[in-house]
Amino acid sequence: MNKSKRSVSLDGLLRQNIVLMSGLVTAPIIVAATSGERALVLVLSFFMMSYTSILLCRFIPRKIVYSVRTMLYAVVAAGLFIPTVVLLEKWFPETTKNVMLYIELLTVNSLLLAKTETRFYLKPYGAMAVDAFIYVLGYALAAFIVGIIRELLAFGTFFGMRWFDPLMPAAKSPFFGFMLVGILAAVCRAVTGKRVSAKKKLSRDRRGEGTI
Repeated sequence: MNKSKRSVSLDGLLRQNIVLMSGLVTAPIIVAATSGERALVLVLSFFMMSYTSILLCRFIPRKIVYSVRTMLYAVVAAGLFIPTVVLLEKWFPETTKNVMLYIELLTVNSLLLAKTETRFYLKPYGAMAVDAFIYVLGYALAAFIVGIIRELLAFGTFFGMRWFDPLMPAAKSPFFGFMLVGILAAVCRAVTGKRVSAKKKLSRDRRGEGTI
């Protein structure tokens, strides 16, 4: 039982990663995550708006019509947009200005509108908070991998610190971002597919041993 709960709680990291496996919330990463710092700003925005909204919106009564509930989710996230931007402009003024459009897009995203009703709100509050946080970590994993790879290739820097001359300036383009996300998605599917196959094989072997 504990093992099952633990595996489910980690789904959002890889096996159901919302970017690499579900293809959700990809536009900000494909277009705007061209450096580690930009990825960090996107991740902080996603965390402060989406994760906080999930925790707060759990208290919206379920008896309210579904369409109205989803609109209320968006209203709560929009209300969190202002304090989020104020903080980010204080911490990363130039970067926040450059990715503002994509922070706005994160206000209403697929994790908040799709997963709340079908997954998060079906669990006790504590389990929901952990599960949603793992999904945010999955988003952060995808954003940082894409941002850091593109920064190294396009600028030869790592979070603004120069390491070498640029190797591929085109890596900062949306097309390269799209291709990179696709490659990472294929790798993620291959890795998780092998893990699932290994678990199934182990389960069959154990059932076979039990019948001897």
